[in-house]
Amino acid sequence: MLVVAGEESLEPCTSAYDRRVAGVVSGAGAYRPGILLDRRERESGRLPVALVGKVYCRVEADFGAVAVGDLLTTSSTPGHAMKATDPARTPGAVLGTGAVLGKALRAVPEGRQLIPILVSLQ
Repeated sequence: MLVVAGEESLEPCTSAYDRRVAGVVSGAGAYRPGILLDRRERESGRLPVALVGKVYCRVEADFGAVAVGDLLTTSSTPGHAMKATDPARTPGAVLGTGAVLGKALRAVPEGRQLIPILVSLQ
């Protein structure tokens, strides 16, 4: 899970409910990027970022088990998503200004797993 770090740069998330959420590095598991935008000649460190669609994401359940369909947000575990449980910290689900990344397509009852999610920045 990536957040906006500065001008034209992204970095792995490191805090929960980060409103700078930008997307997920694409290409893990069985899903490959469908469309690549902003193509440039090979630059060091550039990776495809999913802004919408199905993609695999590292999700952790240390702060609560994740069920299929749960909203996901940034976690304090670097580069991971977690279940969004605090409506006061995820107003974007309603107003379009919060830290919701999308929905879980597989459960994570405990620990950390790489699971498919539906990216839908809100």
